[in-house]
Amino acid sequence: MGKNIAFVSSIFIPVTDIARSEEWYVRMFDLETIERTDYRVALAFPNAQTLVLLWKVEKPQPVEFHTGEHPMPYFNFTSYDINQSYQQLKAKGAKLSEIYVEENHRFFKAFDLDGNAVDIVEETGQTPYFAHKDKWRNSK
Repeated sequence: MGKNIAFVSSIFIPVTDIARSEEWYVRMFDLETIERTDYRVALAFPNAQTLVLLWKVEKPQPVEFHTGEHPMPYFNFTSYDINQSYQQLKAKGAKLSEIYVEENHRFFKAFDLDGNAVDIVEETGQTPYFAHKDKWRNSK
């Protein structure tokens, strides 16, 4: 019997202006628009299955929760070279946090036009996440 469920198919991000946000996400992350309606835009990473859907909302809404110590994103994007990702987004004009270095990973936040934080994360090889993600590094 095959797999019952295979992968995360979509990430939903609330945005107040569909057209403006579509342009930003496409420009920042090199995503491809695959569907556009009055209330959502579906974007795809090149050569990947997971979609990013931007959903129209009236006012900004949180895309993170609080652990009691710090905010935690509901999702993040993987980088295989955090410094290169940071420099590319900076050159494109993204509002960015500093790069944070923790025991097993490095990350920064890119803020979209609604102030949503999109965490960009690079595993450093000391976690089970690294081994799993590393299988995909050169497979596409």
